[in-house]
Amino acid sequence: KAAEAAQLGIDFRFAVSFPVSADIAPVDICGVLANQIDNAFDACRQMPPSYLREVKITIKHVENFVFFRVENTVDHNPFENNSSLSSTKTDTSAQHGLGLKNIRDITDKYSGFLRNEYKSGLFISVASFCYETLGTQNLIPVFSDIAFLLYLTLY
Repeated sequence: KAAEAAQLGIDFRFAVSFPVSADIAPVDICGVLANQIDNAFDACRQMPPSYLREVKITIKHVENFVFFRVENTVDHNPFENNSSLSSTKTDTSAQHGLGLKNIRDITDKYSGFLRNEYKSGLFISVASFCYETLGTQNLIPVFSDIAFLLYLTLY
C-alpha cells in the first residue's frame, strides 16, 4: 500500500503497536485495514491535485482491545450529502459499497465497533477489536461500549 500511495502522490504514514498474542484472524485484520486504506485512497484520488493528500494509520492496543485508526485528508465533509457513506462509484463492472459493511461485520465478530467521522478537513475511520475475552462470555455485549470509552480516552 505504501508503493500505491507514492504512485498516487499520497503522503502515507503509519505507527503500529500490535500485541503478538492478539487472537484476531489475519484475514480479518487484512479485511479491515485493506478496506479502510482503500477507502482513504479513493477519497484522496477525488481531491484536486493541488490539495494535500495524506493518509495516516495508527494501530494501538489498550488492555484487551486493538484500535485501527485511518485518517485521510478530504476537501469536503463526506457526510453532508451522503450521511450513510453509500458508495459513489459509478463503475458498474464491480460490486461497490461493501467495504464498510465488511468492516462492521468483522468488528462485530470481535465485539468491537466502527466509527467514522469528519473533523477539520480529515475523514477518520476507527475500527476496534476485543481480542481476548478472558472467559467472560456473558460480558461480550458490553465490550463494544468499553472499547468505545477507551477510544475516547485515546483520541
